[in-house]
Amino acid sequence: MSAPAAVGARTVNLVLAGVGGQGSVLATQIVGQAAVLAGHQVVTSEVHGMSQRGGTVVTAVRYGADPGAPTVPRGKADFIVAFERLEGLRFLPWLRPGGTVVLNDQAIRPTVESLKLTGYPEEIEARLRAHAGTVLVTPALALARAIGNPRLASTVVLGALSVVLDLPSEVWEKAVAGAVPRHTVEPNLEAFREGALMARWERT
Repeated sequence: MSAPAAVGARTVNLVLAGVGGQGSVLATQIVGQAAVLAGHQVVTSEVHGMSQRGGTVVTAVRYGADPGAPTVPRGKADFIVAFERLEGLRFLPWLRPGGTVVLNDQAIRPTVESLKLTGYPEEIEARLRAHAGTVLVTPALALARAIGNPRLASTVVLGALSVVLDLPSEVWEKAVAGAVPRHTVEPNLEAFREGALMARWERT
């Protein structure tokens, strides 16, 4: 992705992590397009690990005046966006000290034998807060279900992200509307707004 003119000199680094089927790739496209609409140069990358069988899907977005390579080095991410609790912990080493974690408060236990853990880690939030400057926890799945479609959870997470990411609010909804199927635009926008509302409430 690219834009005709870039604003701001600093490169902002995001790592987005979830499991297959959660919509993290689409979410990455929306974040990238929002940054483009805001006038930034943008690069993205995707890595799929057994995504069709519940494995990790991790993507990256870098934007600014000169974002360079599409991958985010360990310890350099300004934001970790985790669509599942364990993925937030798994990719915490990519977060710079004092960075921000946006966490979907949902646990998905692996169903593939080779991916199963002896036990799902406890105290994930405490471990995140020990390293991050801000941890924004969002009950995205519950909010999406209340709207009527649990598949909108990733859009709820993006709404929460929009509150802490320095991009104009108007570009977000344009990016959402342009990325999702036409017949799902209104439910996605509702999900996005619910996530933003919840995040604002959490930060007060």
